[in-house]
Amino acid sequence: MQTVTVLRHPVVADKLRTLRDRNTGIQDFRAALKGLGFFLAMEATRNLPTTAAPVYTPLGVEAPAAQINSERVLLVPILRAGLGLVESFLEFLPAARVAHIGISRDHETLQARAYLCSLPENPAAFDWVFVLDPMLATGNSSVKTLDLIVEAGYSPEKITLVCAFAVEQGINQITGKYPRLNIVAATIDPRLNEKGYIVPGLGDAGDRLFLI
Repeated sequence: MQTVTVLRHPVVADKLRTLRDRNTGIQDFRAALKGLGFFLAMEATRNLPTTAAPVYTPLGVEAPAAQINSERVLLVPILRAGLGLVESFLEFLPAARVAHIGISRDHETLQARAYLCSLPENPAAFDWVFVLDPMLATGNSSVKTLDLIVEAGYSPEKITLVCAFAVEQGINQITGKYPRLNIVAATIDPRLNEKGYIVPGLGDAGDRLFLI
């Protein structure tokens, strides 16, 4: 069964304010998305399995400890904007592999088209897949990405879709096709406009990260 988790934290609210502000410049926008990404990564990785790895402290005393095998984690940013969340996740999962899926959107029909897919051909090597995209709007790009991942042999139960901004329309499209997949979002906005942009949203995340 799919679960949708929405972050609740005052620092998250402050990062969202910075991202929404049309006067935020590219440097501060990148920093705010990276900071928000830390909170998204903390929540998305909450259920990662750990193994016992006791250590000795400087006092010569053995202490119980746990570790994550991040080599079995696959990060899949949706280009372009998903790149803005990769660094945050790698801070927590330094050995994770990163595959890229490029999706373009027809601005007239809002349909999604894949132009790049670099998924590993050995899905059994990964226990968890995190799909990264700051915006879950119509859901077309996310569904196209998920289709590619599942068709490549990855199980929906292993996949978590991570986004900063979402709307119910996009969530419902994911729910309808992949009911066993989890979604983690920083906030859920009220609606889409006629061009498929999240309102109030933050505009075009890719443009604000890389072009202006």
